[in-house]
Amino acid sequence: MLVDLHFDRFFNRCAEVSTRSLEEIRERFANTEYKERVERGEITDKELFAWMVDWLRWPPERKSDLIFFWNDIFTETKGAPEAIQMFKKRGPVWVLSDTVRSHIDFIRKQFPWALDVDRVLTSYERGMCKREPGGFESIIQEAQLLPEQILFYDDLQINIDAAKRAGIDARLFTGWENIFPFPRSMGEIQRG
Repeated sequence: MLVDLHFDRFFNRCAEVSTRSLEEIRERFANTEYKERVERGEITDKELFAWMVDWLRWPPERKSDLIFFWNDIFTETKGAPEAIQMFKKRGPVWVLSDTVRSHIDFIRKQFPWALDVDRVLTSYERGMCKREPGGFESIIQEAQLLPEQILFYDDLQINIDAAKRAGIDARLFTGWENIFPFPRSMGEIQRG
């Protein structure tokens, strides 16, 4: 929602260097428990890159290219910087992301406005992804708010469903242009 993901960019670049086919790479990285384990912080980025080098049969002297390809998958979502500023005028803004440390570090350098918020909660630090049981309950406790006082946007229905099960006002993100005009008060958000 703040930045768009382009994993195909990573897949295509890897296929140009690896002896693995584009189809093998896409299947392995799109549907792997390894990715979820690193998102939960069970595996470090260093361990992830070592596994990638091995599985992709990557030339060790080009490891820095692999790391760059893995991280250079983001573009700014249209309207996101302005939306963050509007949300910040109305109250605390937290970013909740299922991600890995190297992605957060890359975003912090390339799109500093995206993480210039009150809190950044990542799955690798929290030990769980958004969709997992207890994920949103812990956020409610940490925020010290009632669930209905929290407005959550996400682009994945599975995450929306998890937030709603916790009592949070969760809405499917389809573009910043579909959120505005921005509610003038929390009452409008809750009725929205």
